[in-house]
Amino acid sequence: MRSVPRIQLPKRLANRLALVSTLQLLLVTGGFSLLSYSLGRRSGLEISEVYRQNASVVDLSIRLSKKLSYPIWINNLNLNWLRSDPSRERDVSAISERFWHQMQVFPVDYINIGNADGSFVGMERTAEGELLLNEDTPRSGRGSMAIYAMTTTGQRGALLERIPGMTASHEEAWYADTVKAGNASWSSIYAWEDQPEVFSISYNAPLYAANRSLQGVVGVDMVLSNMSTWLKGVWKQRQGLAVIVEPNGDLVASSRPELTLTRRNDSVLRSNLQTLSNPLTQALQRSFFSRSAKGALQLQTSNRRGRARPVRLNVEGQTYTLQASPWGEEEGLNWILLTALAADPSNSAAERSSQLALIAAALALAGSVVLINRQIRGLLDPLGQLETASRQLGAALAGPDGNASGDLLFSSGLSHNAGEELMALDGAIAELVERYNTLTRNLREAQERERFRDAQTLALLKDKLRSSLQAAAVAHEINQPLSVLLLNSQLLLERSRKANAPELPSTWQQQLQSIRQEADRVVLTIEKMRALLRNVQTEHQRLDLREVAQSALLYARSGGPLTRLEVDSTELERNPTPAWIEGDPVQIQIAIVNLLRNAAEALAESNVNDPWIAISLANSDEQWCLAVADNGPGLPPQALDDTPLQTTKATGSGLGLFVVRTTMENHQGRLECGVSERGGALLQLWFHALPTTGD
Repeated sequence: MRSVPRIQLPKRLANRLALVSTLQLLLVTGGFSLLSYSLGRRSGLEISEVYRQNASVVDLSIRLSKKLSYPIWINNLNLNWLRSDPSRERDVSAISERFWHQMQVFPVDYINIGNADGSFVGMERTAEGELLLNEDTPRSGRGSMAIYAMTTTGQRGALLERIPGMTASHEEAWYADTVKAGNASWSSIYAWEDQPEVFSISYNAPLYAANRSLQGVVGVDMVLSNMSTWLKGVWKQRQGLAVIVEPNGDLVASSRPELTLTRRNDSVLRSNLQTLSNPLTQALQRSFFSRSAKGALQLQTSNRRGRARPVRLNVEGQTYTLQASPWGEEEGLNWILLTALAADPSNSAAERSSQLALIAAALALAGSVVLINRQIRGLLDPLGQLETASRQLGAALAGPDGNASGDLLFSSGLSHNAGEELMALDGAIAELVERYNTLTRNLREAQERERFRDAQTLALLKDKLRSSLQAAAVAHEINQPLSVLLLNSQLLLERSRKANAPELPSTWQQQLQSIRQEADRVVLTIEKMRALLRNVQTEHQRLDLREVAQSALLYARSGGPLTRLEVDSTELERNPTPAWIEGDPVQIQIAIVNLLRNAAEALAESNVNDPWIAISLANSDEQWCLAVADNGPGLPPQALDDTPLQTTKATGSGLGLFVVRTTMENHQGRLECGVSERGGALLQLWFHALPTTGD
């Protein structure tokens, strides 16, 4: 037999490894490129789904906050109305007419007042949208609930029904919880006494007399079934499920209203996550809840803020992103928003492609590992020799006491067949040994210089720290006497008003009153500065400028000089088309409220016979223009200066228009000032318009 000739390897390692390394490079590069592309694409898809989920949760949270703000506003309005004239508490006709008008304006389900003597007046909105008056008063006959129709002018109509056997005192949660709390708050969810199949939550406030005796409770209800219908409308364009639950898993509302309530033994009860058979509710329960020792559900959290991480699950062949977000802490509620949003079909297909790419990349990397292992074995012997010699050198460097002493000698014992690269490395180590002593001396000198520089740096830091502490001390010294001065002036004014206290001279009282007024101006200036700080901390998002403007108008009407004026908002409200922009809703709302209040204050100071304020929204050249106009004295030239603290009003701070201008700068928009069609001021806020989508 003929022998197989041996392949003569070149002396250079580079030549020996050329063929194998080329193949390895192709496999590794291709594998890693494919792996990086696959992982990056998959990560991008997951991030895209999470962002889409977060956008849906944020949108739902904002809308829920707006919906639940109506009961708070209505309650505050009714409470102030009753406090301004205590005799109104017994004027059933005036109360029912006021409730009727409020139900025409606000999307709430029930407005009521219950007096301490057991009398009751409530305005109910039925499922068909009809308004009914519920009355248990001396006028209707005590001891039963009389149900009346309402006329088109808000007057009590015909008696429709009388429900006997009502409790003499109010025992439902809306009354009992409020009396126990002693302040305005949300009640627990409860069933109506006359309609036990209806569950609601209400925002209520106690009404006290001057001697702090309880006169009654005013409240506004939100019916859970109506909240579920509202949630269904909010979620209708999304595939999946949105549920609002309490920490124990009891449902508050659901985008599928049929899940909210359940029947058991001819009774209507609230559903709980662990009693529902819906696949999505079961997935949400398993992902974010656990059972306590007593079998009750409790929310699991993965971080200190109580927010659980989003979860991606496959439910019945469809991929969903699941998220649990606590909601309502600021409103005094302890709810959780549970959402399950179906993945975009294009993302699902791309994710399957990424999975196939991952498998291909793994196979390519596995082949590279096999080739690399074979090549490493051919290098182990000479490298082992070099490693042994290097360890001996290390021991010599350490010396008996941990420091090298004397000259160092190095010999690896490599043969000439080890390869030119390894031989070159052997020579380089020998050269390093020769330079060891020189480098050691240089290192010591460098360490000494570094210590000197560190000492200088430490001294400089101490000087800066001392300067900061001195500045803080100066601020404290200024603030302390100012606080004492304001407190003493307030105490003197209060003592002078007491019956047995000596009367202060009128000049002193005027001076003390002036100090207190100046303090109020300081508070107002601080509020303006807080608005400026808000402009620094910008959080932009896609929002509807029309909705923000309507919220600002509603807020401005709730207090201040604007409550005494009518605002023409026809142009703002007659067009329901969303005005999409990119911005911070809180900043923009503050700017609009500033413009409305400035206009109202200008009209109040000028004593115009027929005051007029108008707010409008129009689209022009891919921009949205929100305008506030009035028929007041207009803006003087000095009011248009960019400098803050410039004002033409006797008690103004000069920050209002500056806050508006900085808000528009933060939104890459502009503020234009001019003359209105009625000769007053015209202020226009111009925003860049975003393209309309299907949202």
